[in-house]
This record gives sequence, structure tokens and C-alpha cells, in this order.
Amino acid sequence: MQIKEKYLTINPFSRPGKSLVAVKGIVLHWVANPKTSAEANRNYFENLKVGKDGRYASAHFIIGIDGEVIQCLLETEVGYHVGANKYTERALKELSTYPNNCTLGIELCHKDWEGEFTRETLQAARELILELCERYKLGRQNVYRHYDITGKDCPKYFVTHEDQWEQFLNFVFSKS
Repeated sequence: MQIKEKYLTINPFSRPGKSLVAVKGIVLHWVANPKTSAEANRNYFENLKVGKDGRYASAHFIIGIDGEVIQCLLETEVGYHVGANKYTERALKELSTYPNNCTLGIELCHKDWEGEFTRETLQAARELILELCERYKLGRQNVYRHYDITGKDCPKYFVTHEDQWEQFLNFVFSKS
């Protein structure tokens, strides 16, 4: 798999330059911005550096509709992808009281507000997840939806269609 490295500028709002304490999990998200590219979503994170709206957001990777992968942050760095005032019991038990410091975030692009992902996006996500799981000695139980960490409706399609989330995990961790 080819990963295009387009790191964000170090700044307080999207790339704080802080080190992760460990990698305990991988968190999947949807961009919630239909028909946009991985590049456009990367640029959104980059433009947060001006601090105009005070928003904090980023992810380590963004996978586009055609399966292209952009890396925005080093895997050793904190990303702002699962911040919340309150975390689920599962997140507190399995990760930490601040899951941004021990997880890698992957944003998935989609075509419409239903949020269903293309085959190309899912195939690239599978390859990336498997590569990260091997590198950090993680398994199926360490792959989360944003929803599993904060209760947020993200990635929408996998929250709305729980069976599709299970099917995706089966696809990722099947031996074929």
C-alpha cells in the first residue's frame, strides 16, 4: 500500500507535537463531509492552525473514496480525533482517561450523508489496519469506532449498521 506523507504543520489546534504514551488502539472515523477527497480533509486539518474557530481536530491517516491514503501525523504523535468531556466505560477500561494519547486515528471519506464507504476505501482501511496491528501487536479487539470511545455517531454508517461494522471487522481479520 502506498501512503502519501503530507504532515500537518506543528500547531496547537491540529498537530500539537506531543508524543503518544503508547499505541493501544486504532480508531475509525467518517469525515462527515460527503464527496470530499482525502487531500481536502487533510487541508481542513492544516487550516485549523490559524485558530480562527478554536476547533481542535486531526487524524493520523485519511483514506479517500478511491482508496488513496494520506498520513497527516507521525504514528508517534498525539492526534486530536477522540477528544470528549466524557468517555465510555470501555474506553476508560481499555485505553485511558485521555484516549488521544494512546490511539491512532483513521478518517474515512464517503460519497453521501448515509456514510457508506466504497470498496476501495474499505480495502485500503483493511490493509492499513493490518499493517498497524502487526507493527503495534494489536488485534481485532483493539480496533474501535469513534462511537466506542465517546458515544459519538461516528463513523455514522458503522454505528447505524452494526452488522456492517461486524462484517468489516471480519473482512479485516479474515485469513484470506
